[in-house]
Amino acid sequence: MPVSYVGLTGGIAAGKSTTSEWLRRMGWLVIDADEIARELTAPGQKTWQKLVDAFGEQILNEDKTIDRKKLGSMVFRCSQLRETLNGLTHPDIAERWRKEVTDWRARNPNAKIAVSVPLLHEVALEGEFEKILCVGCSYATQLRRLLARGLEREEAEARIESQWPIEKKAARSDVLLWNDGSLELLEQQISRFVLACAAP
Repeated sequence: MPVSYVGLTGGIAAGKSTTSEWLRRMGWLVIDADEIARELTAPGQKTWQKLVDAFGEQILNEDKTIDRKKLGSMVFRCSQLRETLNGLTHPDIAERWRKEVTDWRARNPNAKIAVSVPLLHEVALEGEFEKILCVGCSYATQLRRLLARGLEREEAEARIESQWPIEKKAARSDVLLWNDGSLELLEQQISRFVLACAAP
């Protein structure tokens, strides 16, 4: 049976953004929970106010935007603060992407839709989708990519360890794309997945 509604998840720095871009090129609508989070936490937005109330104005830049590096440093080192952040943001984010899916389906009932949710398993959203697609790579590759982004080693390790291990995410997913190799190899895996979704 063809698949048209997919949850996309995976480890930090594993290749979710690259996978999203390839799916878009193949005609899929990709809704990115991280992009929605940035919109909802813009100054003056309801979710922005929740975060300021919870964490204080210390998390703000001079222009009142949220200092994501500072907030990240706080929550990735403390599971209780991370749970507070997730509890404040995830319901608003989920409400937005569900509305986007509904609106898009109304205009195009046959659309292929993927929703990229980094913490899909951690917040138990598996039942939302027809299939779960997980992008993974080795811990060493995650660490190398995060260091290349400019993170200090301690912070990079904290961010990786704040999420479920990729093995656990993969075990609860329907399909695993392994992204330790070349971009061409990842593209081949994505292409096979898209073909499988179209199969009767």
